Amino acid sequence: MIRRLSFALLAVAITAGFAMAQQGNWKGQFTNADWQNRTLRAQIVGESGVDYRAYIYVGEKDGPETRGIVKGKTQKGGTFFQGDIDLGEKFGGVFTLDGNILKGVFSGELQSKSGGANGVFTMERVYLQSPTLGQKPPAGAIILMMDQGATKEEQQALYAKQVEVFDGEWDVQKRWGVMGDGSIRMFPSSIESKKEFGDSQYHIEFKTPYMPNDRGQARGNSGVYVHGRYEIQVLDSFTDEPRDNQCGGIYQQAVPLSNPCLPPGEWQTYDITFRAPRFNSSGQKTENARLTVKLNGTVIHDNLELRHPTPGGRGGQEALTGILHLQDHNDYVSWKNIWVLPMD
Repeated sequence: MIRRLSFALLAVAITAGFAMAQQGNWKGQFTNADWQNRTLRAQIVGESGVDYRAYIYVGEKDGPETRGIVKGKTQKGGTFFQGDIDLGEKFGGVFTLDGNILKGVFSGELQSKSGGANGVFTMERVYLQSPTLGQKPPAGAIILMMDQGATKEEQQALYAKQVEVFDGEWDVQKRWGVMGDGSIRMFPSSIESKKEFGDSQYHIEFKTPYMPNDRGQARGNSGVYVHGRYEIQVLDSFTDEPRDNQCGGIYQQAVPLSNPCLPPGEWQTYDITFRAPRFNSSGQKTENARLTVKLNGTVIHDNLELRHPTPGGRGGQEALTGILHLQDHNDYVSWKNIWVLPMD
């Protein structure tokens, strides 16, 4: 029974690994002369263990892109995509895409439905990286979690000093807690700093899990609560339109300016500059809190005024200082390299 179960788990792991290799960012080129002056890239999203949707972007060099969507499925050792996409009049109208991913190469053809020239293409998987990934803490910063290069023992020692769990307990022998690479994985407990901070800069690195069978808020959900009160959403929002409940959103208050999310399974960064609310001598709030947020190096909130706390945090009235709270939402979100630079 144990051996059969081990083989079953191995098969699931192999399938998941193959599926993750398909999803993500792809970049390539057209190989025929008529299309050589056009750019090409794709973003592939897993919709199950074998089903995908691919966003195909065609543009001019140093110019705007247009996007089409096709469906794909893994079968007989490859992943095959076919469907009509409308690239607009500028790029020749409607085309039928017929392509496949075999041995790590996405190749195929855009076949014109109006008698124009077809576009033959090849693409390869690319791994984009935040420009602040692995950023070292400056002098005066308070380190809450080390970078991924830390040993499990080093991270555990720091964790015991700087952070604590809320509404649960860690069990490092199971699927959560400090992992072998030194990163920390969520579930079943939220994490929060023992120290409170006022005006501060935060650097936070996170990775959402690959959950192709889930949708919406069930897909790698967590949240960064500055002061324990103001949530910046964490979610697998790769390719999604920006919303206040998608990754980077300030729930019920602000939609991100853009969506620079990377795929699940890849490390991402939040760089946050936070200005605490101000109060007069009677304790009345005179100025709202403000924050600027960069997601993977791109500004998604610029000196945003926070009118009030967001739902789901640690509650309580607004104050000059507060903890950093990382929310557990029953998903295996991973964290590393978290530090805070007080600016008081």
